[in-house]
Amino acid sequence: MAPPAKDQGMFLINFLYTYNLNIPTWLFCILAVALSVLLGSLGLVIFRKIFPTSLNKANNDCISLSLSTVGLFSSVLISLIVINVWSFYNDVNQKVNVEARNVEDFYHLSQAMPEPIKSKLVANVSQYIDTVVNEEWPAMTADQVVSNKGRLILLDTKNLLLSYKTTDLMLANTKQALYSKVSDLFDARRDRLIATKDRVPDVIWLVMFLSAFLTITVSYLYTAESFSMHLISTGFITATLSASLFLIVIFGHPFQGNMRIEPTGFIEFRDQNLKSPIDKIVK
Repeated sequence: MAPPAKDQGMFLINFLYTYNLNIPTWLFCILAVALSVLLGSLGLVIFRKIFPTSLNKANNDCISLSLSTVGLFSSVLISLIVINVWSFYNDVNQKVNVEARNVEDFYHLSQAMPEPIKSKLVANVSQYIDTVVNEEWPAMTADQVVSNKGRLILLDTKNLLLSYKTTDLMLANTKQALYSKVSDLFDARRDRLIATKDRVPDVIWLVMFLSAFLTITVSYLYTAESFSMHLISTGFITATLSASLFLIVIFGHPFQGNMRIEPTGFIEFRDQNLKSPIDKIVK
């Protein structure tokens, strides 16, 4: 079986971007665009050497119509997908922030509970954050399977609340609010993990690359008075298409690459609330 279109087209850029986390995104973008322009220009040179006299300016009107049609299809298709993955990236970032806020809300609610359950709940909060930051996030960044440890911590927290009995109305209401927050954390964690598996389908990559290839190929058929101007025009078309495709790579990998989403909310909350005064002074 042949490798999917995504692997054939953007495999190298995907690999370099997603697994080289410390190289600036702008540098990857420049390299991707420059490589695409180089290949597109080389293709034009080869095309003109193979067909040096078969084209003439009389066909430019027909070629312009074809180029406009194919170019419009490519631009609209790629633009829609860029908007879609940008929206996906923002949605994932918002879900991560919601999960961090739920952890913070749970912690503050747990302060109203009596001992010893208060200490147990706070310990679970601390353990959950450490698991998310030190275990789950590196696994998501490396595109590996995330362990079930975070879910087990939430399950233990849920069981603690279920086993706690009280006749105090205020504590009962606090317990119910805490239980609700645990349910929200289950949902938020699940949404975050699902987002790590969402990818642009291979068939979409196939159509995008096919449309981009046709756009560049049709531009070769155009006959210009100056070959240099033809080369520059082809370079502009190739650069625009490759830059748009690179945006899809960036926003299609929210937890990978230099622009990956970080667990900033979890870390800031941990540093502000779960570290001892001595630790804060040392830091």
